[in-house]
Order: sequence, then C-alpha cells, then structure tokens
Amino acid sequence: MSIFARTCLRGWLLPLVATSVIVAQDAKPESRWERSIRAFEAKDREAMPPRKAVLFVGSSSIRGWDVERWFPERRVINRGFGGSQIVDSIEFADRIITPHEPRVIVLYAGDNDITAGKTPEAVSGDFGAFVAAVRKSLPRARILFVAIKPSIRRWKLAPKMRHANRLIREQIEKHEELRYIDIDTPMIGVDGMPMKDLFVGDGLHLSDKGYRMWSDLVEAELRLADRKRLGKVEVATCQFPVSADVESNADRIRRQMDEAYRAGADVVHFPECALSGYAGVDHESLQGFDWELQRREMESILALAEKRKLWVVLGAAHRLARAPKPHNSLYVISPRGEVVDRYDKRFCTGGDLRHYSPGDHFVTFEINGVRCGTLICYDIRFPELYRQYHKLGARVIFHSFYNARQKEGSIHPKIMPPTAQARAATNGMFLSVTNSSAPRSWASLFITPDGLIRRRLGLDTPGVMVELVDTTRGYYDASRPYRLDSINGKLNSGETVDDPRSTDRTSY
Repeated sequence: MSIFARTCLRGWLLPLVATSVIVAQDAKPESRWERSIRAFEAKDREAMPPRKAVLFVGSSSIRGWDVERWFPERRVINRGFGGSQIVDSIEFADRIITPHEPRVIVLYAGDNDITAGKTPEAVSGDFGAFVAAVRKSLPRARILFVAIKPSIRRWKLAPKMRHANRLIREQIEKHEELRYIDIDTPMIGVDGMPMKDLFVGDGLHLSDKGYRMWSDLVEAELRLADRKRLGKVEVATCQFPVSADVESNADRIRRQMDEAYRAGADVVHFPECALSGYAGVDHESLQGFDWELQRREMESILALAEKRKLWVVLGAAHRLARAPKPHNSLYVISPRGEVVDRYDKRFCTGGDLRHYSPGDHFVTFEINGVRCGTLICYDIRFPELYRQYHKLGARVIFHSFYNARQKEGSIHPKIMPPTAQARAATNGMFLSVTNSSAPRSWASLFITPDGLIRRRLGLDTPGVMVELVDTTRGYYDASRPYRLDSINGKLNSGETVDDPRSTDRTSY
C-alpha cells in the first residue's frame, strides 16, 4: 500500500476509532443478567402472575426451586437467576419484584457474594440495602431471608458465611416484618459437616431432600405470615351482562376469575344466575334447560378455582331430583375446587315462584378467619335475614342480584343501593353487592360496615373491582352497643322507669 493510501486510511480510521472510544465510555454496559430479566418480563407479558403472592428471588438455589411443586396451596412466583448476588436483586427489583406487589418476599443470596470475595460486613450491608429498596415501593411486604447455606463445595468459606448470617440476623431481629430462616443448623449432620444427601452431585446445589427441608422451614414462616392476614380478605366483586348463553356466561366467569386472581383476590363474587341465566328474563322458562352443558361448564370453573387457589361465590340454577322447579342458588366453591355449600334463594318474588323453588337455610363459611354469608336479590327486602346472619357471626355478606334489563323509570336503581347501605350500617357488616350489567341495571357495590359505598363499578359495563375486608379496623357503628339487645327483643337502650307520668301517655 502506498504512503498516500496509508495516510488516507489512517485519516479515515482515526475519527472512527475516536468515536468508538467515546461511545464505549458513554454507553452503560449491559448487565450479564439482562437476558434473564427480559425473559421474566416476556413471561409476565404472556401471563401476568398474581399480585400479593409469595415471590422467591435470588441466586441458583432459588432458580432451581420448583416452588409450585413444593408450595401447592400457595400462589408463588419464582424470580431466581443463577449466580446472582444480593446487589443484582436490588438492581432489578423494580422489574422483577415491584410489579407483582408480593405479600411475602423470600430471598436467598449471599453465597455467591462471599465466594466472589465480599466481606461478611459488605454482604450484611447489601441485605440492608435490599430491604430499603423493597420498602420504597412495598412498605408492607414481609421479607424472609433464607440463611446462606453450608455446602460441601464451599465448606472452606463456611466461617465467613456464618459471620454474614449473624450480622444479617441481628438486623432482622430489630424489625417485625423481617424474618430469618435458619437452614444452616438443620443441614449439618452428626459429623459436623453438611449432609451429602441434601445436595446433588456437585455438592453445591440442592437435591429433592434438600428442597423438602427448605420448603418445610419456609412454609412454617409463611404460616406465621398468614396469621397477620387473619381478619382480612381481598374480595373481587364482578359484573357482566348475564344472558341465556351458558357457554358465553362461563367464558366471562373464567376470564373475570383470572382477572381477580391477577389482582390478588381471595374470593370472587358473581351475580345471581351468572352461569345459568335468569328464568323469566333470559329464559322464558327452564323447561328444556341444558343441565349437562351447565355441569360441564361448572366443572371447568371448579378446576380453575383450584388452579388459581380462589374462593368463588357463583350464581346458577340448581336442578332438583323430584321437584319440577330448581333452586335459584349461590354455589360456594373453595380453593380446592370443591363446592363446600350452596345457598338457595329464600325469598322469591311472585315471578320467581313460577320458575324456582325457595330455599330454607343459611350458609356461612370462613376465609382467613372471617365468617361470610350469602343472600340473593329479593332477600334484601327482609332485614330479618341480615339479623340472623349477624347472630351467626357473619362479618361479610355476598349479596348477588339480577336487577338488569329494567324498564325505563324502574325504581330499583334508586332504592337498592341505599337499602344495601342500610343493611351494612345497621348490622356492622361488609357487603359485596354484585349485579348483572345488562343494560338498565345499577352498578355493583362494595360497602363498608359504616354504611358507606367505598367503590362501585361502571354502569351497564363488565368489570371487576378488588377491595379489602379488614375486620381488624374500627368503623363508625352507632348501633353496636345495643344491637344484640335489639336482636334479642329488648327494643330500647338503658333501663325503663316505673313512673306514673311515664305510663300516663295522655298527660302533658
């Protein structure tokens, strides 16, 4: 190459090299974990996990933990990425932790940190920084720290790991919402060494037996966390335009169950006759109704309740063996996918009685220690039903309506909400009041024990709202001191007097 050519080439390359150097200096290098984090985000876009679940985060001991297998009764999310340190979970907290609003976070990390040369003090400081980062967005989340494990491969580092564990434990013991899970002690055998059968062949990662031990220890802590939730229930009140099309109704029910699940609900509440459609309105009559189709759709709903670990209160007609007219019912479905009870509408209107047989019993069940009851539509006109539920200890009533397809000028949209408010206030109860959203309806409501409507759904449009029942909180309740006296027939407060001017009711 000529001197001229070499000079020209050098003159052309130098600016490019200089530019490349500048770009390299200005650009932030991509994290080695970016691909893993993007994979989590893609998975979330495909099917967003539930809010208020138990989220596991940290290094390969988390990544290899099949949490759905080991915690079958819980809603769990695994966000472990192998080889990571505590600072990596901090860096990506706003992408893999915060969006899910977990109720509990289970963190395992620190193992790789010590191996990489960090001091126990630095690891403890990183744990404190992780807690601070989480607390900014999730101040009420409970954080469980799984102690750095003693492994066969890294046994020489055990003294430093145990020092880090001690420092972290000292931090944790100062805060009620932090918990330390000691897996070090139970993993050591009688010879003072880590038990070999707790590990796979590499002497570092856990075997099934190891994960069983860890899962049992974490489950014990989760049960303590559950006690914090006693008296609290996340209620999803749902509405959609109920119709005669059982398959369409079932599809809407399943989709709203999924929406409620993603929102972190404990129980999903549907309108009267949500699955079957309402006789006299959607169906001219129930003669010739396809009971087999309803059974198949019901079974799919039961399966989804089990998969999503949801309670469901579902309206549908209930076929009887001998009586010609079915019940108008609410099925109570447990998170095991089982019908645990069924409420049959007790007070049927004159129109209802042409199609349905009335029921004769109350239904109560408990979610997180909160006793719940069920009622249907016209039952609201009979305060005695609410009074009896109060005597039975119910704090929440799931009241399902089909007050849709009303004629213009109907009184129902005007009187039903205030009647429900009165029932809540005079009985000190939470009410989930759900209605079909077919046109000319009134919107579903969530009412607190003081009689206030906390929230309502949109008018004549499908929707799901999730609200918290918190029986540990105090609400204004003017009648509380004398309510039981009233229920039991003592219809005044205080003591009556024996006075002639009291008994003479014509004097002044």
